[in-house]
Amino acid sequence: MISVVGGTYREIDYDDVAMEIFGSGFRCVKFLLENKCAVEFNTTGSSEVSKFLAENKKVYENFNFDCIEYDEFITFKYSFALDDPTIFPSILNIKKSNKIYLTGTNIICYGMLETDFSVEGNKVVYDPQTSIKPIKFKDIGTADELIYIVNLNEARSIASSEDINEIKWYFFNEENVKAVIIKNGPYGATLYHENDEVQIPSFITDNVNKIGSGDVFTSSFGYYWMEMGLKLEECALYASMSTALYCDKKIYINTSSGPTFNYKRFANNKLTDICIYLAAPFFSIAELILIDKIRNAFLGFGVKVFSPFHDIGLGDDATIAKKDIEGINKSDIVFCVLDNLDPGTLVEIGYSMGNGKKMIGYHRTCYKPQLTMLNAGDVTIYNNLTTAIYHTIWNV
Repeated sequence: MISVVGGTYREIDYDDVAMEIFGSGFRCVKFLLENKCAVEFNTTGSSEVSKFLAENKKVYENFNFDCIEYDEFITFKYSFALDDPTIFPSILNIKKSNKIYLTGTNIICYGMLETDFSVEGNKVVYDPQTSIKPIKFKDIGTADELIYIVNLNEARSIASSEDINEIKWYFFNEENVKAVIIKNGPYGATLYHENDEVQIPSFITDNVNKIGSGDVFTSSFGYYWMEMGLKLEECALYASMSTALYCDKKIYINTSSGPTFNYKRFANNKLTDICIYLAAPFFSIAELILIDKIRNAFLGFGVKVFSPFHDIGLGDDATIAKKDIEGINKSDIVFCVLDNLDPGTLVEIGYSMGNGKKMIGYHRTCYKPQLTMLNAGDVTIYNNLTTAIYHTIWNV
């Protein structure tokens, strides 16, 4: 059995037109239950959350939960998965519920907005869930064997350093971890254990259901380590594979004994020299907000971005057109926003096609016949923004 501590939240994804009840805690529970692991879930929520968990208990006989009553049903709203969510109620207005105290043999715990917790366990996996003043495990619990799973920003924040050697020193000497896994987006992750440094690959998937992918990595890693007793290197690799299946198909699969795994590894570790050209309209407020968010998402992956709005700005038409062409010529790949079929964007696409540029297109409103001429070029088109952005990275 595995005990889980974590949030149960409503998640709204405008990009995927979806509204679901998950949160990191329940998504972890879902993976474990789908793989026949008994679960004791400790969470906080409104009466709606309690009813939701009770309905799941009818489906999974090896599921038990303790839900501390809370007035609000905390909601995360995503314009798309790579954007920062809007949280309701505001973080400034979220009040703390009663504290959770948990003792167990195997514990997976996720940082929560509305609840503090204290844990004592033999094997513990801890995912703090935020890089903004993350709570350190040493301040909330004890473990015979502790494994941290963090992204790069969380690791830097916890260790108060951007130097990887100082980060490693902090986790092993101050947090007394058995191992720490640092995730780094499309680059995969790195497992640090004793004197070993093991690179864990990410995998290229047709779809990228990004919301909750980190939760699945943590829960599946805990499952392979605690329930199956596998080596840490195997646990991390299988967790990455389980995450790929979740991202592609939203399924919860034990990849250590599951079906054939056919996804290719992403092997490009030199994205810092890559430049992406953003071909998109930026006339309405909605268009300006969108292109700004897309640019920030790419910059978050460590690539260079040429955006006419950000890098050229306003000016006379001839000067702008000349600089746009220069930007396309210097780029490695062109990302096109096709909604509204903006004439300037179409000219940029036509020029890129004529010069053999690789292009990734995104739209939500175009009809297929409107995009017929793009079939003559090296263009792949998606109607999910997160998937389009990831495939741009994967294709450079």
